[in-house]
Amino acid sequence: MVTEVVGDYPSPSILVNGVDVMGGSGDGSAACRLDLPTEERIRAALRQAMGAETATAATEPSPADCCTPPGDAIRTDRPRRAEQLPDRLRQVHRAILRHFAATGTAPSDADIRAAVNGADTANALRELAREDLVAVDSAGRLVAAYPFSPTPTPHVVSLGDVEVFAMCAIDALGMPFMLGTDAVITSADPHTGQPVRVTITNGAATYEPAEMVIVYAATGATGRSVDTCCSTINFFADASTAQAWITARPGLAATVLDQDQAITLGRDIFEPLLA
Repeated sequence: MVTEVVGDYPSPSILVNGVDVMGGSGDGSAACRLDLPTEERIRAALRQAMGAETATAATEPSPADCCTPPGDAIRTDRPRRAEQLPDRLRQVHRAILRHFAATGTAPSDADIRAAVNGADTANALRELAREDLVAVDSAGRLVAAYPFSPTPTPHVVSLGDVEVFAMCAIDALGMPFMLGTDAVITSADPHTGQPVRVTITNGAATYEPAEMVIVYAATGATGRSVDTCCSTINFFADASTAQAWITARPGLAATVLDQDQAITLGRDIFEPLLA
């Protein structure tokens, strides 16, 4: 249902379940805005709202336990950001992703230069980091190349003979679609430690246990994904353990995604990056 509401929201604003899709709070200025609502933000907000409703129906929590949509910390606009890069930066970005996929490790400066004919890698990484397509530390070293992690995480993705770490559960689910390959994802329920496994074959996913859900949680709606949500987007054995984990962390904004919602989100974010 679509309704018009009156309040101190910037113009124009689109609210989903009372939440501004661009992160506004409704207590600011009613002036015209520059950050116009985008299609990616609207779709993400709708997916998150649907996930929250699914989780509520499945677990029947009290009103105090209901999840709050975590905004767009995961960057559903990542494909658009990549598409709008200058050609030289797109080449560097794709070279980084392909190196991770082929080796399971982060590329060196020499690896990147060899792949893109001598690019200024330090400057390129800084520019890519400004778009949150990668993340770097204070020394300019890669700490994330979404969906890949250069350091161990709970989410291991087997791509044939290569094993690589994913930054989060959604990144792990999106990885095989980005690469056009089969994959086996292994992780663990962070609330119970129970092992979980997702097998993706010809684009179809099988989940063990079958009741698995994915929690999309964030510490904030702004900032780098590596800082705000990568460690809090995880696989859970079932909706009850997911809800227990969320309840124990009242500072998080979180929602529970079912399997179809999670894999669609991962595919939408990452499949276009190497298309």
